[in-house]
Amino acid sequence: MRGALSNLRRDRSGAVIVEFAIVAPFFLAMLCGVLQMGLVMWSYNSMRGIAADTARFAMIEFQKKKNALTESDIQDKAVAIAVNSPYGFAIDNFDPHVTKPASDIAGMTKFQLTITYTPPTALDFTGITAPAMSITRAIYVAT
Repeated sequence: MRGALSNLRRDRSGAVIVEFAIVAPFFLAMLCGVLQMGLVMWSYNSMRGIAADTARFAMIEFQKKKNALTESDIQDKAVAIAVNSPYGFAIDNFDPHVTKPASDIAGMTKFQLTITYTPPTALDFTGITAPAMSITRAIYVAT
């Protein structure tokens, strides 16, 4: 019995797999964290692109429609831009909101576009959810 225990104590053939089993969850969690940060950064940059594309649409359409563009027209276009290529946002997580505050520039109409989006998460298994992000952009059109 004593010989078997000393042989077992000296046997190192399974040490690597045990060490891997201890360290692997931490490395996988770090890898998923890096992936999540990439998703958040991509989502933020995409939101800026969507805001720019929507502002471009509003400026052109406002002139074409003879100043008859509404807030809901701009919101609908923001959704259409976001869910299609190249952005491909999930419609459930995307919320554009357009207001028409008083303009601080004479001869201009101001629209305020606020986009809120919750990016997908790569960390579902940890219970960590992605934070909701929001950007606001002023759109000025000549009246």
